[in-house]
Parts: sequence; C-alpha cells; structure tokens
Amino acid sequence: MTENIKQMFSKMNDETRQEALECLMMEFNAKSTKHIQKNWIIGGRIPEDHQEKIVHIFQNLLRIQIFRINEIKVNL
Repeated sequence: MTENIKQMFSKMNDETRQEALECLMMEFNAKSTKHIQKNWIIGGRIPEDHQEKIVHIFQNLLRIQIFRINEIKVNL
C-alpha cells in the first residue's frame, strides 16, 4: 500500500501536495508536514494503521485536483 500512496503523491501538483501534507498533519497529530513528507512518503515508513485513511484522503484530493484542472480548461 505504501507504493500506491507514493504513486498518488507523485501525481499531485504542488498545491495538492501541500494540502495533502497539511491534512495528514492535522489528521494524525504529526509534528510537521516536512516530517510526514520525508519520513512517511519519501522514506516509505507510513504507520500501517494510517495507510488506509491516507489512501482515502489522497484519492479524494486527486479527484478535487482533476476537477479544478477541468474547471480551468472550461473557463479558458
């Protein structure tokens, strides 16, 4: 599941990534967004009991990202 989370994170644009990290920090009472990115996402040391929730959060954020991109295309 860790690889799936990494792949989803890599598909996020900068804005969505920052939103994801902030959301995870608040959801899991983590120290900082840098800690989550460095240790959990890049380092692959995501606590197993958090993985399912992270997948759910990332899926929703990617849906929102796609919606925002499509909205921009329509408004052009």
